[in-house]
Amino acid sequence: MMKNSEKTADFIEELQRSENIIDLLRNRGLHLTKFAGKLTGDAETVGILLVGSVAEGYATDASDIDFLILSYSNRDEVDFSTSLSIESGNSLETLTYLDGVEINTEVVLWDDHVTIAESLAKLSADVALNRHISKMPMIDNYTLRFLHRLRTGIVVYGEDVIEQFRTDFHIDSLPLYISIKKFVLARESLEDAKSADPEVFGLIEFICRDVIEHCCLSLAAANGFTSQSRRFVLNWIADLTEAEQEFPLFVRLRERLIGIVPLPPAEKSALVDEIEGLVQATMSVLQMDHTRRRLLDQIFADISYAQ
Repeated sequence: MMKNSEKTADFIEELQRSENIIDLLRNRGLHLTKFAGKLTGDAETVGILLVGSVAEGYATDASDIDFLILSYSNRDEVDFSTSLSIESGNSLETLTYLDGVEINTEVVLWDDHVTIAESLAKLSADVALNRHISKMPMIDNYTLRFLHRLRTGIVVYGEDVIEQFRTDFHIDSLPLYISIKKFVLARESLEDAKSADPEVFGLIEFICRDVIEHCCLSLAAANGFTSQSRRFVLNWIADLTEAEQEFPLFVRLRERLIGIVPLPPAEKSALVDEIEGLVQATMSVLQMDHTRRRLLDQIFADISYAQ
């Protein structure tokens, strides 16, 4: 079955109007709770969230319909034998087609992510108890995508399971974690840009774009937006109003992320200087919050370039 853009657009409109997504899917031929039970081995104790571009308001007729299934089942109870499955980090994804509409179902098992939950639990406790923190757990982007979806997804089924997952993963700490992690990456990438060879075509410009993206994601997370999607964060910034305190900085970051182009070698040092100024402006905003200031000071305390 091929994906059909027109049918996808119509289905997205139905989803957005629907008060019962389970019934809507069942009428289309997909019993989502039974499907989730088959995948996890337990239909009674699963949580299902509508996630991705449809849930976040950025859907197009090229979008998939994304669902996140949460389960405390063991991996050996998961059955993907009759579906096309894809491994995404520690998650498993399967594709299903409903009359030209692509349904992407991601299954997240507690056992596969327990170490991440433990890391976030420790971070939350250290922050709450004002303990010294010298490093942050470096969670990969696939897992960050899952955590963002867990935090912001629309509950479809199994609210108790979803709330337990959110509690176990200390999901309220995600904005703080991402804002710090992405800024650390921005500082590291800035040093790469400073030491890169200006004679290599496009290298410094590529690294500077990376720096700006990290700054965008860091500031967005500090303001409660935790998606790791470049498209989503650019759309989010575009929707901001001038009433937002950091509006001018967000606009400048967005413009530079979109507008960096290859430069002659002689002009690259000026670009790096400009990007360094934006990094400093980002840090100034982050440091307005006492907790973020304390964490950044601790993390950068022994790094010479961060003094």
